[in-house]
Amino acid sequence: VYHVNYTYLIINTNIVQETNNGAAAKDFSFGAEYGLANWFGLGLQFKVDNFYTKYDSTTYSTPSATAFEAALELNFHVVRTAHFDLPIGFNVGSSHLQYNQNDITNSQIYGGGSYVDLHINPRFYFKRFGINLDITFPKINYSNMSSNNATFNQYVLADWKGGGVVFSFGFQY
Repeated sequence: VYHVNYTYLIINTNIVQETNNGAAAKDFSFGAEYGLANWFGLGLQFKVDNFYTKYDSTTYSTPSATAFEAALELNFHVVRTAHFDLPIGFNVGSSHLQYNQNDITNSQIYGGGSYVDLHINPRFYFKRFGINLDITFPKINYSNMSSNNATFNQYVLADWKGGGVVFSFGFQY
């Protein structure tokens, strides 16, 4: 779940419009971590977000929105026992957003930006396998947005920023 801030600037004017809204997504992530020490791990994480959208009665369509994040992961393992591990860490990387209006003109907005998060990831082990819970506080900044619609590119630039909280459950090896 994200709180999103949209900033629109009309080119060749001083007109700026800011809008605040929310966004929610379901995601799938995959990551790998290598322990450099008993208390420190370095890894990579990849995540695909599928945002929830609703029917637009103006365009008579249901938009789709997806994002892809790739990040370097740094974890500090503050508690380690035979059956429990508590890493606290952060991810730093990039994100790409694709928004398809799915209307008659095939309007699309897309772009990239930075991705960073702070996370707490308790892991419970049963021999080598286990489960994990994750609480993440991400920040995304899409500062380089474009559109396939020439009118949009000519007149409006968009800067989208989001921050929120993610709760997840996963399997561990």
